[in-house]
Amino acid sequence: MKAVFKSVAFMSMMGAVAYAGPITTVPWDGHPGAVSFTFDDSEISQLNNLGEYFEKNQDIKVTFFMTGGMNAGNQSKYFPMAEKGHEIGNHSKTHADLTSSNNLKGEITDYKYDLEQRSGAEVVAFATPYCYYNDAVEAEIAKAHIVNRNCQGATKYKWDEEPVWERISSDCYQGNTQQSKGNMSEAKQKNAWTVQLNHGVDGAGFGYGITPSDMISIMDEAKAQGLWRAPMGRVAAYYRAHFVIDKATSTNIDGGFKVTWTSPHPAMPKSVPLRVKIEGADGKTVKQKGTEIQAESDGSYVIEFMDLELEVVGAAPVSSSSEAPTSSSVEESSSSTTAIAQHFEWASQEQTTFAVFSATGALVKSFTATSQSAEASFKVMQIPHGTYYLKDLKSSYIKKVVK
Repeated sequence: MKAVFKSVAFMSMMGAVAYAGPITTVPWDGHPGAVSFTFDDSEISQLNNLGEYFEKNQDIKVTFFMTGGMNAGNQSKYFPMAEKGHEIGNHSKTHADLTSSNNLKGEITDYKYDLEQRSGAEVVAFATPYCYYNDAVEAEIAKAHIVNRNCQGATKYKWDEEPVWERISSDCYQGNTQQSKGNMSEAKQKNAWTVQLNHGVDGAGFGYGITPSDMISIMDEAKAQGLWRAPMGRVAAYYRAHFVIDKATSTNIDGGFKVTWTSPHPAMPKSVPLRVKIEGADGKTVKQKGTEIQAESDGSYVIEFMDLELEVVGAAPVSSSSEAPTSSSVEESSSSTTAIAQHFEWASQEQTTFAVFSATGALVKSFTATSQSAEASFKVMQIPHGTYYLKDLKSSYIKKVVK
């Protein structure tokens, strides 16, 4: 028995169908939560006492917030850390109380560009001195930074709750190591992001210092909990991107679909790798700017958010018998298709591979099931509602199904 479809019906729907959200970002780059360790004021004890640890633990990257008001002579020693994956952040030109400043542009925006020119790194994160802020300060920060850190406590920022980006709070270390570890544990429980603030790493430093052993203990605990240990700007960019791309809609193109989106902020980093799941990509080719993106071992894809587009194209390689209907069936009537659905029977009761085609004839995905469980498996798939065709690749029988 051969499957038959009205080609005209398929052609009339091509390019007219759009559905929401085929791309879903994997939270926190595949981790159960995230933590960002930040270090202020270029206190050289940070590098002296943690440099070797960072070299041996390449899976921990942190943010160093630079200010011209404190230890500016140490800054050049920090700049090479950016080449190793750590982050250079902006902590203002003079470390003044910005709520009383009459030169916010010079303190915030101009100093960002000064840091970028001298360090060669992108500077996308700011930290308010003394954690003082008001509307004017936040407005100036938002012009050229994607995130700002203050220190009103260890807030846990949940994955699907968008925060105020100019007001990300942190836990300022004041001698309670167990509190720092507990904040991370809570972030993991809530699938959330938390930020920690540190100063000198020598046990001194006007009451905010931490000993090297305690700092290493906290970072080791972050590893033990499986949290994503990434710089503040890196996490913020990933987090912000998720709120954009997860809402992006797709449009059908020949043999697949295309998704486009826009950047949430002009100061986003030039590159924002994003780990995503793509519905409808099974058996197809995922491409960005003409370059094919291979699936990871868990079926996710690491895409470049800043490419601002993605295509899923091509036919499935699962079987030569999985082709969608072609023009060779034009002469068959739609009543024949109905007859196939009404008198449908699978050729085998054993496990076999099924292909799901959209009403346009595009392959959506394939899966393995028995004939008795095939429709049930189809019903629970996370695909848009509509009419589909379910094909047994072993027998070539096809059945019309509705989601």
